[in-house]
Parts: sequence; structure tokens; C-alpha cells
Amino acid sequence: MAMENIRQLLAKLSPEAYDLAINAQRVLSGESLNAEQTWGSALSSAYFIRHPQLRDAVFADAQSAGLSSDAIKDAQGAAALMGMNTVYFRFRHLMKADTYSKMPFNLSMKRMQHIATTKENFELFSIGPAALAGCELCLQAHEAALKKGGMSETNVHDAVRIASVLQGIAVALDII
Repeated sequence: MAMENIRQLLAKLSPEAYDLAINAQRVLSGESLNAEQTWGSALSSAYFIRHPQLRDAVFADAQSAGLSSDAIKDAQGAAALMGMNTVYFRFRHLMKADTYSKMPFNLSMKRMQHIATTKENFELFSIGPAALAGCELCLQAHEAALKKGGMSETNVHDAVRIASVLQGIAVALDII
């Protein structure tokens, strides 16, 4: 499995973060997801986390694992859109005011109509960032779309586990 660059990052971590090495190996082995889904989910989460060392390591390992340029584009598109959507929809959820939910969204999301791989991949690449941002409405919408597209709760769970492990690695890298 292609994890050479991530392993190099993990080697820098303190002994207190040893669980992250075990968990990275586990979640990036593609438990219920195929390689494209695993590495696309990892890459979109790494972009969303915005830790340059982590992003570069995940990108290099995703390429080594054979992630297509189309999947890379979808991971980038998902991360970018989720950067916007998680703020807006979390705002609407937290405010709990009918006024805001009745206002038009009026922000472009055309990238979601021009998916380079599959709708399921794009949704899967979006759910990790939604979890990282704690956006309940985004999580619910992406989970529903994934289930409608034939993905399982286990698939959703694995994509979120990838995001959580990468977030832990980013935090641990900032500790050293």
C-alpha cells in the first residue's frame, strides 16, 4: 500500500501519538472503500485540514496509489465547496431561525454538476470535510445522497474515520 510519505510524517510524531500510526494504516487500507474512494476521501480531507505537510504527503501517496487526475480534481472541488458550504449551512443550523432558512442560498455550487468521476465519489469526498467542520446539515445531506447512490453506512463511517485520523495527525504534527 502506498503510504511512504505519510509514514515519514508519522515517524516524526511523539510516542504519545503512536495510535495515529496504527489508525492511519488501518483507515488507508480501504476497509470498505476501494482505492479511489479511500485516497480521494483522504485527499479532500487533507485539503480541508490545510496542513501543508499533511496535504503534500497525502497527495504524493494518493498519486502513488494510482489516484486518477479526475479523482484529484473531484477531491479538490469537494474540499473547496465544503469550505464554503460548511460555514453557511452550519450558520443556518445554529441560528435556528426560520428567517435564515427561507432566504435563498444564492451561492454557486456548479462544480457539483460537473463531477469528473462519479456522484458517489464526490459525495464521499465531501462527507469527511463536513464532519471536520461539524456541519450537521451537510453531514445529513451527503449521507442521504450516498445512501441513495447505493453506498452503505459503513462506507460513510470509513470516510469520516479517514478524516478524523488525518485531523489527529495534523494536530500531532503541530505539537512536535
